[in-house]
Amino acid sequence: MELNGKRALVTGASKGLGAAVARRLAEAGADVAVHYHRDLPGAAQTAEAVRAAGRRALLLAADLSRPKEAEELVAHVADAWSGLDLLVNNAGVAPVRPWEQIEAAEWTEVLATNLSGPFHVMRAALPLLRAGREPAVVNVGSVVSFNGGAFGPAYAAAKAGLVGLTRSAAREWGPLGIRVNCVAPGPIESPLARALPAPALEAMKAQTPLRRLGTFAEVAEVVCWLLSPAAAYVTGQTVVVDGGRVMN
Repeated sequence: MELNGKRALVTGASKGLGAAVARRLAEAGADVAVHYHRDLPGAAQTAEAVRAAGRRALLLAADLSRPKEAEELVAHVADAWSGLDLLVNNAGVAPVRPWEQIEAAEWTEVLATNLSGPFHVMRAALPLLRAGREPAVVNVGSVVSFNGGAFGPAYAAAKAGLVGLTRSAAREWGPLGIRVNCVAPGPIESPLARALPAPALEAMKAQTPLRRLGTFAEVAEVVCWLLSPAAAYVTGQTVVVDGGRVMN
């Protein structure tokens, strides 16, 4: 999966999956713009890992729930690198809140960050991607798009909407030579998973055919493949990376 000389923007890259994706893209030869909202130290570590791989890194802060900041984020990349080839929309929030507890403001915030944010970034990036080299986009969804999940209605609705946004962009942007796909991770080994009660964590593993949680690196590998020329005839797809859990 060679991405030599490609210019990539990864949102929400200060930790977790976003950081793993940024590192993997740098290993494949891409320069990476590392977006973050609040976690500057984490984003700086990701940027340092990109540079350690011999690639250029940008550190860019933005609240992607605000359309103007999403547009300015893309503008900063354009100013620094005169273009963009690859985009990964990973930034998001995932409050664990049942229906009866979610407030209207929280519903609005989750959809603004997880669904409207990718839309505004993609819309701002379209002129750059049209001029890019083998341009591709990957949106980070979730298996909750299919099973409802455990993060409440706002998160599930936003991630399901992201699948529709991906398909819409793939259909309209395909004739422009831009591929757009989505990756839907299942349960991942993470601080969030480790915070679960032991019985709940073991039940989660038992309900997964591969009998374990996934890793950020495994999902990042799929993202990198979708962005690479190896997936040149793949667009409009949602690739589930969950050890088979969604089948249950």
